[in-house]
Amino acid sequence: MNQRTIKKQFFIEGKGLHKGKRCKITFLPAKENTGILIRNNGVEYNPVVNYVIETKRGTTLRYKNSIIYTVEHILSAIKGMDVDNIILEIDGDEPPALDGSSFVYCSMIKRAGLIQQNFPKKFFFVNRPHYIKQNDAVLIVLPYDCFKIYYFSDYSEYNIKPQEFSLVLTQDSYLKKIAKARTFGFKSEINWLYKAGLIKGADFKNAVLIDKGKPVNTKFRFKDEITRHKILDLIGDFALLPGTLKMLVIAVKTGHKHNIQMVKELLRV
Repeated sequence: MNQRTIKKQFFIEGKGLHKGKRCKITFLPAKENTGILIRNNGVEYNPVVNYVIETKRGTTLRYKNSIIYTVEHILSAIKGMDVDNIILEIDGDEPPALDGSSFVYCSMIKRAGLIQQNFPKKFFFVNRPHYIKQNDAVLIVLPYDCFKIYYFSDYSEYNIKPQEFSLVLTQDSYLKKIAKARTFGFKSEINWLYKAGLIKGADFKNAVLIDKGKPVNTKFRFKDEITRHKILDLIGDFALLPGTLKMLVIAVKTGHKHNIQMVKELLRV
């Protein structure tokens, strides 16, 4: 099984979810063993967990004078589409939110096409159980022969019944079951999110607004869209691990903070 990159370059532009500024990203083919390479603000670097500086409602990277907010959706699309090597030329500080999911990114990658390269894939294995618990959030990673994720969410305080979803990650399963799941927020949180300097670019087209357990601006694409989006985010955060992942992830009521903590834990071994 060899590494893959895109056949031809393309670009996507739009406004970011939290900072609200316009951004253009050009996706370019990359040589074997490049990984994901970001070019931004005069520097280039691979996104790694040591560059994560914030996990409040999104994952933010900083390297030298480059700061990229809310990287998880674009990284999730790259990992979900099984792209090993790609260059992201980012003109801005936050990837476009688009419709709040990663589906447009995936569609553009698929349209550009993928080619196999002349070097075998790299794999990331775990050889023992890893466990994180914080209050009622639990994240467990176990040795496994593929990348499988189970997620349990509980937003009962927002009148949403507990949900669970699991899948083995492949390009096909990601496209059909995860990529279209959109980011979401609750009406009761809007004021404090604004005060925290977030959701400046949020609107009814790029996020699902939920009030009293129901979406007010759209319909759910899946009955468990919230839980599927949590998996989308997790895949994006775990994309900071090198190579194709071989592990079973069991997540209960977790978020970016726990994902990043676990990535650091896995890299310490």
